Amino acid sequence: MSEATDDAPDVVVVGGGIAGASAAAHLAASGLSVALLEKQAEYTDIVRGEWIAPWGLQEAQRLGVDECFGFGGGWEIREWTQWDETVAPGDAETVDMTRFVPGVGGPMAFPHHTVCELMAEQAADAGATVVMGAQRAAVTGGEQPTVTYRLDGVEHELRPRLVIGATGRSCTVGRQVGVSMTNSVHHWGGGLRVAGLDDWPMDVQAMGTEGERMFMVFPQGDGMARLYINFPTENRPRYQGDGGVDRFIADFELSSLPDGGASVYSAATPIGPLKLWPSVAMFPEQSIVTDGVVLVGDEAGNADTVLGTGLSCSLRDTRMVCDVLTGGDDWSPAAFEPYLIERKFRMERLHFGADIVAKLYCEFGPEAMARRRRARELMEENFAASVTGLLNMVAPENVPDFGFSEFFAERLFRERV
Repeated sequence: MSEATDDAPDVVVVGGGIAGASAAAHLAASGLSVALLEKQAEYTDIVRGEWIAPWGLQEAQRLGVDECFGFGGGWEIREWTQWDETVAPGDAETVDMTRFVPGVGGPMAFPHHTVCELMAEQAADAGATVVMGAQRAAVTGGEQPTVTYRLDGVEHELRPRLVIGATGRSCTVGRQVGVSMTNSVHHWGGGLRVAGLDDWPMDVQAMGTEGERMFMVFPQGDGMARLYINFPTENRPRYQGDGGVDRFIADFELSSLPDGGASVYSAATPIGPLKLWPSVAMFPEQSIVTDGVVLVGDEAGNADTVLGTGLSCSLRDTRMVCDVLTGGDDWSPAAFEPYLIERKFRMERLHFGADIVAKLYCEFGPEAMARRRRARELMEENFAASVTGLLNMVAPENVPDFGFSEFFAERLFRERV
C-alpha cells in the first residue's frame, strides 16, 4: 500500500449519513486514512429513518459505533402493538421485541441527525478528515479514482485508492459512475418529530391502518416521538401548504387506538420539519461495485421504507465493505464479490417482505380492510403466517425460507372459503 497523504487518503467516503459516517469511523479506527465528505454544514433534522432493528444494532456493535446511538438519544422500544380498524383496541396484538436477538434487546428509535453527528465526531477522533459543507462532490472511478468538491468557494481534489458512495436515495455517486436505478412507488409517506406525548407509553411503538392512512408512532423517550403516516399518492396535497402540519397531527385521531389517539393528536408539539416522500423501492441496473468505487446504503438500492430495514441494511453494507478494506490489500472489484452475493440475496428477501407489508397495511378501502381481516385470522390460527414480521427483528438470512415463497404470499392473501 502506498503512503497516504492529505490529498491521497486510502478511502474517501461521500455522504455523512449513518452508512457513510459509520464507515469512516470504523476504517479510521482500523488504521486507514479516511476523508468523510458531508454536504450539510452541520447536521440538522432532514427527516430520515429513525428506527433500527435489533439485527441492525448488532451490525453497529460489530462496527464499533453502537454507543453513538445510545449517546445520541437512542431509546429502546420493548413492545410493538399492531392496531387496526378491523379490531377493537383491546384486541390488538402486542409483541415483545426484546427476545429476538440475544445481547441486543429491542429496536431503537433515535434522532437521526444527532447520531450522525456523533459518528462523524468518532471518525474525526480516530483520525479521519471530516469535511462538513462539502458541496458539488464529483467522483470519477477507475484504477486511480478522483473526488472533487467545493468548500467555501474553493475547489479541492482528492485521489484515494477507493471511494465509498453513501449519498442515500439521491444516488449522487452512483449516477456519476454510471449506475442507474429502476424505481417503484407503491404509496407516499410523511414524518414529523414531536414532543409532548407524556401520556404515551414510551416503550411501545404503534403501527396500524385506519381509513386512508397507515400510521406509526416511534417513541424516543421523554415524551418525544417520530410520527409517520403512509398514504395513497393522490392524498399528498392534504399535508402540503399552510396547515399541513396541523392536519398531519390531527390525522392521529384514530378510533383504533385505545384513547382514540388523544394522547397524540391533542398533545403533540412539532419539534422538527414535516417531510413528505414517495416510498420508493430502488433496484440498481448495473453493479454497485466498479473500479475504484463501492456503493452502500440506499445509494446501492433499497426496499420500500414501510419495512423499516433501511438503516439495518446500511450498517450491514458498511460492515461487509469495511471487512474487505481492513482484511487485506486486494481492493479490486473481485474482492467485493461476497458483498454483492450477500446483498443480492438479502435485498430479494427484503423486497419480497416489503411488498407483503405494503399490500397488507398500505392499501386502503373495503377490499383492503377485508384482506387484513382475513390475514389477521390466519395469523391467529397459525403463527407461521406472521413470518414476514420477523424481518423487522432478525437478519433476512435467519427468517425461514418458506416466508419468501409465492405459495406463502398466495396463501396469506387469498379469500378464505
